[in-house]
Amino acid sequence: MSRHLPRIVLCVGLLANAGCSNERQLPTHPSPPIDPNSSAGPTEPPPPQPSPAQRLAALALLEAARAHQAVTASPFVFTTEYGKVWTNGPCAELTGSLQGSLDGVLPPTSGTLPTGSHTYVVSFSNCLVGFFDGTELNGVVSAAYRTSDWNNITATVSADSARGHGELVLLLSRLDDVTADGSAVWTSVGSPWATSTYTPAAGSRLVNNSTTNVATFGGGSYSEIQSSGRSEWRFDSLNVAINGTQYILNGSLDFTFGFRGSITYTGEIRIISNGTLVARIYGDVSNTLAIEVLVPLASL
Repeated sequence: MSRHLPRIVLCVGLLANAGCSNERQLPTHPSPPIDPNSSAGPTEPPPPQPSPAQRLAALALLEAARAHQAVTASPFVFTTEYGKVWTNGPCAELTGSLQGSLDGVLPPTSGTLPTGSHTYVVSFSNCLVGFFDGTELNGVVSAAYRTSDWNNITATVSADSARGHGELVLLLSRLDDVTADGSAVWTSVGSPWATSTYTPAAGSRLVNNSTTNVATFGGGSYSEIQSSGRSEWRFDSLNVAINGTQYILNGSLDFTFGFRGSITYTGEIRIISNGTLVARIYGDVSNTLAIEVLVPLASL
């Protein structure tokens, strides 16, 4: 089973406002009387829909750590599979190239990284690592790892202005062209499904090259739990500052995949700023992805 981040295409629909006439019309049927003895309370109106820009701002906060992870953990996410190196030269469809080194020398000729404690460095040059989604990497990424079993890895990963372009993460926030700086601790446990945890070092940054806006991490972690037909994103006090505005993300969001690409959502991610709840991303009563923005968010 590949350690690729899952390429899950999620359709995020925006509600359209229905037009209406200024003419007032009488109803064709009278409204039913309200039963005072009924236990059913009044129906709560749904929260107002955020603007498309604010919706994307919330989703970008949700996915900033995932995009940073996709670039800095790329030696294990995109170039190896449980210790086996896919290539050391031409990339997918012979587009671009990569050059890996282990402890300062070329990777083993067997194509398998050794267990123990080692440093694996990969230099990407216009390297197409995902053909169908057009994922391309540029720059040098380092992973100082230790493992006795490739089903259980701990690595300190780092990047210096490494760039990722294409569908690095889910198709939600349009973070499809980013530059990552800094480091993080990345762990992955389990096979064929894996639980990974990503803890960015304070001061690590993600630049959205489309807007030049910057996310700076300041503590906390992001985890992804995979199983057959299900994925969970979990945030534990992940601190993200967007151009200086601090946000903390807590909670979890579950994705359950059904037939014909259907997806249901449960759980809730809460976004806090200055001790105040400013936004929520959650599965509503119909298990549809919903976003509520209470205070305008800074855009990444």
